[in-house]
Amino acid sequence: MDTADADKLMKKANKHCDPSFFSMRLKADWEQAQPMYERAAKIYKAAKCYDKARYAFERAATGQERQSSPWQAGKLLEQAAGCSKEIGDFTHIVELSRKAAQLYKEAGRNSAAAEALSKAAKLIEDRNPQDASALYLEAVEVMEDEGQETMALDIFRQAIGSHIKNGHYIDAMNMLMRFAIACDAAHAASSQCKAYLGAVVVGLYSGNATEAWATYQDALGVDAFNVSSEALVADSLFDAYRAADEAAIKKLILSKPIFTELDNQVSKLARKLPVGDVKAMASQLGGAQGPAAVIDTSDLNEEDLT
Repeated sequence: MDTADADKLMKKANKHCDPSFFSMRLKADWEQAQPMYERAAKIYKAAKCYDKARYAFERAATGQERQSSPWQAGKLLEQAAGCSKEIGDFTHIVELSRKAAQLYKEAGRNSAAAEALSKAAKLIEDRNPQDASALYLEAVEVMEDEGQETMALDIFRQAIGSHIKNGHYIDAMNMLMRFAIACDAAHAASSQCKAYLGAVVVGLYSGNATEAWATYQDALGVDAFNVSSEALVADSLFDAYRAADEAAIKKLILSKPIFTELDNQVSKLARKLPVGDVKAMASQLGGAQGPAAVIDTSDLNEEDLT
C-alpha cells in the first residue's frame, strides 16, 4: 500500500470523527476511526512520511484513550515520538513521551512510564541536555514514588552517565546518592558502595572538594559503606588531596583496581584525576597552604582496597 491509501484511510477516519446529521452520528465514532488512523500511520511510517505518520499516530492514540485504553494509547504516542526524532523535532519528543508516560501511569504501568521517559531523554541528550536531565529525573521519581526504585537501576546508570557527559556534576552526584539508596533497597551492597565512592570522585573532578567531603561524611553513616574497601580508598584519596600531592593522587588512582570497577563514565573521570587547582581543593579540605606534603601510600592494604 502507498501513501494514497493512507490518505484515503485518514479521510474516512476523519469522517467518523465528525458529527453528521445525515448519518445520525452526534459524536465521534472512535471505534471505527481508531483502526483506520493506526493503519494509515503505519503506511506513512513505512513510506518515511514521518510528519504525516506522527499526526496519524497521535489521532490513533486519542482513539484508544477515548475508548479507555491508556496502555495502547501510550504505545502509539511513543511511536509518534519516534517519528518526531526522524524529522528532528526534539520538542515534540519530550511532549509526546511525557504524555505517553502519564497514560502508562494511568494504566498502572509505572515501569513502562519510566522507560518511556528515559528513552526520550536518551534521544535528546546530545541536543538538549537540560530537558534530558529533567526527563531522567522524572523517570527515577516515577519509580521512587511507587517504591519501585529497585527496578530502575539501569535508568539510574543512564541518568548518571548523561549528567557526567554533559558536565552536570552536582546532578550526577545527587543521582549517585539516590542510586546508592536504591541499591540498598535492592540489597546490592557492592553497587551501593561503588555509588558512594563514585559521588566522591565526581565531586573531586568538578573541583568541589567541600561537597565531595560532605558526601563522603554522609555516606559513612551507612554501615555497609563505613566498613567497605571503597570507604578506605576514598579516605586515602582525601588524604592525598589534603596534602595537594598530585603524584600520590595519580598513584592511588592507577594502582587501585577499584576505580576501574566504577560505572563507566565515573571510572573515566577517576582516571583523569587530579584536575583543576589541587592546592585550592587542599585548602577546602583544611590542608597545607605551602609546598605539597608527600603522602606515603605504600602501606595501604591492597586486599582492603581492591
